[in-house]
Parts: sequence; structure tokens; C-alpha cells
Amino acid sequence: MKILILGASGLVGKALTKELSSTYEVYGTYNQTKLEIADSFQLQWNIDEYKKISDWIEKINPNIIISCLRGDFTTQIEAHKNIVNKIKSTSTKFLFCSTTNVFDGEVTKHHAEDDLPRAESDYGQFKINCENLIKEELGERGIILRLPMVWGQNSPRLNEIKDKIKNALEIEAYENIYLNHALDNRIAKQARMIIENDLKGTFHLATTVIESQYAFINNLIAQISSEAKVKSLKLENVEEYNFGLLINRNDLPSDFNYQNETLIKELVN
Repeated sequence: MKILILGASGLVGKALTKELSSTYEVYGTYNQTKLEIADSFQLQWNIDEYKKISDWIEKINPNIIISCLRGDFTTQIEAHKNIVNKIKSTSTKFLFCSTTNVFDGEVTKHHAEDDLPRAESDYGQFKINCENLIKEELGERGIILRLPMVWGQNSPRLNEIKDKIKNALEIEAYENIYLNHALDNRIAKQARMIIENDLKGTFHLATTVIESQYAFINNLIAQISSEAKVKSLKLENVEEYNFGLLINRNDLPSDFNYQNETLIKELVN
């Protein structure tokens, strides 16, 4: 099986490349940072170079494309339109990494996979447009992976916390924002399960526990340093900001889901 990962040099893209290249023929694109795979399997690509990626897709003829792209929203939309059009008449499946922000226009409750997205932010609206494009044009071959806040052992957000601890700086977290989280290598394992079990539709790749940001950060910090302290903040003008991804699917492998304590343990060890 041939798998093409778009944006393979990012946090999630790196984890996907590492997880899948042990079994499959994995290709990847990058903008600046080269990948840890053979040169012939990677392409330096600026997302506004539509012809370049179209030619590469035609050359590779991938069974699966996974998009972890970042960058200007308008340019990304055009890039995804071009890619979808390129594979529309093929059997290629397209896995698209979306976000919790597709629900940031309705935060009075948490949201399940089949809830209708509603976003206020430009980022959320952009991701909704991408989701709709992929599902409408590719049908069951278009698969949506919605991600919450993503962590990794080398992720910027974890490094920022470690730097603050090192420099005895205050770490802040909100007590009335409720959400769940994800770990980069767990996302990669879940993507593998989706591919290998031929699962379809929309997936929420998040921990099963939804708690306040303050509670999560407190638990994380306790595993890093006994001296670090977390300052409690409260988002104004809202009692509870519900930003969690509910997981209601009943067709997932038994080891698909995991909890926050598992994430923290794997993150700091």
C-alpha cells in the first residue's frame, strides 16, 4: 500500500510517517524541514504549486492520502480542491485532519461526530469548508479526522511549559474551559486502525475524558515538577466554555480510545 502524507514535517505528520512507514510505502511532503525517509520518497512543496503536487500524485498513484497541511486558508482550500479533483476518478482514499474549532460557534455543549458543525472563527469556518469539499466530492472515500489540542514529547506547547518551569515562571490555565486532548503518536495509531479496518466517516481522535484545562494542566505539571504552580484563570462572559469532542461511534477497535492519564504518562516518560 502507498500512503502520501501532506505536511509530513509537522507534529502529526511526523508521527504518521513514523508509525506507517514501518509497514507501508510512505511518501511525504515538506516545506522547509526535510523528512527522515529516503529522498526519493519526499517532496519539497509549497502548497500554492498545484501542478507540482498533481504531477507527484500521478507518479506515485497513492492508495491513501492524509492531509496535515498548514498555511494560508485560501491557498489551502485551493490546494485541497486541486488534490480532490485529481483523485476523484480514482480509488484513492483521502484522510483530512480537521479540528474541534468546527464547533467553536456553539460552546454550550460538547459535540459528537454527527453534530452539525458551526464555527465563528476563520479557522473553524475554513476547516468546515474543507470537510464539506472532501465529503461531497469523494463520498465514503473522504474521511474526516477531528483533532483537539495535540501534544507530543517535542511539541511546542509542552516545551513552553518546561521552559516556564525551568525559569520559575507562572503557568496559566482556564478553570471554565472544558476540553479533551490528543497525543501525536496515538493519532498515528488511530489512523492506522482506520486504514486497516476500512472504517469510514468522521472520527474524533481525542481522549475520552473531558475536564477543565486547569485540571489537565495541573495533572500534567505534577508529573514534571513538584515545585511548579498553575495559576487559575476564568474566561469572562461565559459560565462554561464546552470545547470537547464526544466519541459516540460503536465500530471502533477495542484499543482505539484512551484517557488523559494515559496521555500524560506517555507524554512525560
